[in-house]
Amino acid sequence: MICIPITAKTTAEALRDMQAAAPLADMIELRLDHIKDADLPLLLAQRPRPVIVTITPREENGVFTGTDAERRALFEQAIALGAEYIDCNMGWHALPRLQSIKGATRIIVSSHNYAETPADLSTLYRDIAATGADVVKIAAHAGRISDNLRMLELIRAADRGIIGICMGEKGEVSRILAPAYGALLTFGSLAQGKESAPGQIPAEVMRSVYGCERLNRDTRLFGLIGNPVSKSRGYILFNRLFRHYGLNMAYLNFLVDDVDDFMGSFGRVLGGFSITMPHKQAVAQYLDARDAISERIGAVNTMVNLKGRLLGCNTDTAGIVRPLLQRTALKGKRAALLGAGGAARAAAAALMEQDARVTILNRTVSRAQEIARELGCEAGALDDFNPAETDVLLNMTSVGMHPNVDEMPLPAEKLHDVIVFDGVYNPPETLLLRRAAQNGCTVISGLEMFISQAAEQFRLWTGIEPDPDLMRKILS
Repeated sequence: MICIPITAKTTAEALRDMQAAAPLADMIELRLDHIKDADLPLLLAQRPRPVIVTITPREENGVFTGTDAERRALFEQAIALGAEYIDCNMGWHALPRLQSIKGATRIIVSSHNYAETPADLSTLYRDIAATGADVVKIAAHAGRISDNLRMLELIRAADRGIIGICMGEKGEVSRILAPAYGALLTFGSLAQGKESAPGQIPAEVMRSVYGCERLNRDTRLFGLIGNPVSKSRGYILFNRLFRHYGLNMAYLNFLVDDVDDFMGSFGRVLGGFSITMPHKQAVAQYLDARDAISERIGAVNTMVNLKGRLLGCNTDTAGIVRPLLQRTALKGKRAALLGAGGAARAAAAALMEQDARVTILNRTVSRAQEIARELGCEAGALDDFNPAETDVLLNMTSVGMHPNVDEMPLPAEKLHDVIVFDGVYNPPETLLLRRAAQNGCTVISGLEMFISQAAEQFRLWTGIEPDPDLMRKILS
């Protein structure tokens, strides 16, 4: 189930939000600590879905300013009015009294930790269960990506109703997967700005993109690892492709700053994953094998789990070559390549395989020279770019990427009589591409690179060649 919390400031606003939540929610949480003039009889009389009544005091990170007696009285009123659930924090002295009068109302006993995910979740679970809780709720801040897996494993082992959540951006994984592991519910916000806890995902995204209500223990998991990952659109693309082709699969974002922590937890749980900055080289040491192109490049952007053996691949090459070959033959063409990271290495190797003449240009010349020596091409500084000696210009830096959309890696006056390929796809039309098109250049958006390399990833994971027109439609 997906539960949408109502954090409105007034009863009238809460009534409107409940009705707006009804199409997306299986359950609604009434955060009475937020509702200043809470008319509980009216709210419960007009509830469109079963409710959880929650009144969180300030010391528990809520906003309730009333007395302890007033809080207990509100819970007693909720029980008398037939609320399906009430949520009380562990250790509250009024809990035994509420349990004695609860009737048909079920009591969630909760623990919230906004600093960390406790090392011993099992002991915390048993302590809460010992209170006689109908449902155990544990919400804890995810400091590491592995905290999600520990929470999910706790949910799977639970012997009674449980809600388990890791909060914060690193905890989004647990919010999506908790019901598939057996949790009673997960929380999704009504909209951005209406979250009741850090890391809450809009319920509409939970349903329409992730399809949380369809995920189960047989769902094969895939994802993106990197830092940052929030601007990537891969989760939209792959989840909708999985649904289109009838595959019981899901693709999630993993905010990873510690590759060892990720590989030691989720690394072999996933069926495969995409790798983005800054991990394309660091992840290689954890793999059992690599394909020829990723060996040559020294960077991996795709992992495939072959029955427990991890194969590293690089699909950036397909993302670069396919769009270019639709415009021109590459043999003998002079290609100027901006950047000296993993994507630049992939681009250089891919172009050289097509017998293009490659020169790598970078602000730090020594990095360009290092790659050039390894691959057997030329190198220089950004200022060395000469359009008269270039047929194809490829930007494989992050210059121009959101939010720095007013930046360009080269002056506009140098953009003429060349094909300009920008590896940045957010925004779809960068300032570099816009100025190049104005100067009469043929331009290729990073979105085309993204689609081409993602299509190859999808094929590696599923054996299916996805329809590129469908992919463009999804991303539009």
